[in-house]
Amino acid sequence: MGASQSEPVAPAGKADLVSRIRARVTAADPKKARELGGVFLFNIIKGTSVYSWTLDLNKVTVYEGEPEEDPDTTFTLTEHNFKQLVQGKEDARCIMQAGRCSVTGDIMRAMKLEPYIKLE
Repeated sequence: MGASQSEPVAPAGKADLVSRIRARVTAADPKKARELGGVFLFNIIKGTSVYSWTLDLNKVTVYEGEPEEDPDTTFTLTEHNFKQLVQGKEDARCIMQAGRCSVTGDIMRAMKLEPYIKLE
């Protein structure tokens, strides 16, 4: 019984975090979000599966899946490191410098995402 209860928790936890990020972006000042701008793709790896979601600050929206056009920045990291990052348990720079997160694209803009993706 314990195993059957723990299996659904991981996907729900990831989905819950993205829902909370969506709420945070929705509540953010749209003018400031658009000033930073950019489209950010997050590829979250769990085992052999990849879950993708997009943070589009040009349109101030968050959605599941990849953007229609090429993103400005793509993050690829494990689910564990994603949770550590958004829950504020580890700093983004530390995760990237340790090689636990692959970042391609506009890294300088990506470093300014913390107010939108870091949950308290």
